Amino acid sequence: MIGRVPLTAPPRGGRPEPVDSVDLVRTLTKLSNLVGRPFFAHFANRYDLTRNDVGVLLSLAEMGEGAAHELCRVTGMHPMNVSRSVARLRRQGRISERADPGNRRRKILTPTDEGSKLSATLRPHVKAMGDLLCASLSEAEADFLGRLLHRLVEQLQAVDLNGPILDEREALDEVRSRERRGRRSFRDQAIGAERPS
Repeated sequence: MIGRVPLTAPPRGGRPEPVDSVDLVRTLTKLSNLVGRPFFAHFANRYDLTRNDVGVLLSLAEMGEGAAHELCRVTGMHPMNVSRSVARLRRQGRISERADPGNRRRKILTPTDEGSKLSATLRPHVKAMGDLLCASLSEAEADFLGRLLHRLVEQLQAVDLNGPILDEREALDEVRSRERRGRRSFRDQAIGAERPS
């Protein structure tokens, strides 16, 4: 949502404090950078991996096999970044590629034995970072955060991020206009619900 969105729980007897959505994106970007920083400081050079390589390798190991476009969906990465990582990991002998017998244009990617071993080596470190990230949260808070993050991912996956909505001013103006109409409609419904019938 563009503008200010209520994300925090309302104080007792009050309305929620609105969170600046620009600040929300900045905070999520910072969180992503902080999550990756210690891991890549220790392991990127040791294993000759980029951040994208790790995402592709761990995702492919979890999937067992898959095509590049499926990796794009699973990782949320741009197709060009997935393509580069696939090429690097193939050169390193960590993933293999074969034609899909049912669709010759589709290439099936699979971790090699070396790729599977490396994935198994990296996974405990990723889990340790996840445990550290959730250490200050209660179990209920961690569960709630996980569900919120999944909702945000679903929201973004439902939008064409390569379309004009994030680039062209007219498209942004249309989104803002729809939001204003939606807020007015919600307010009218709330006022109507308060009136005695």
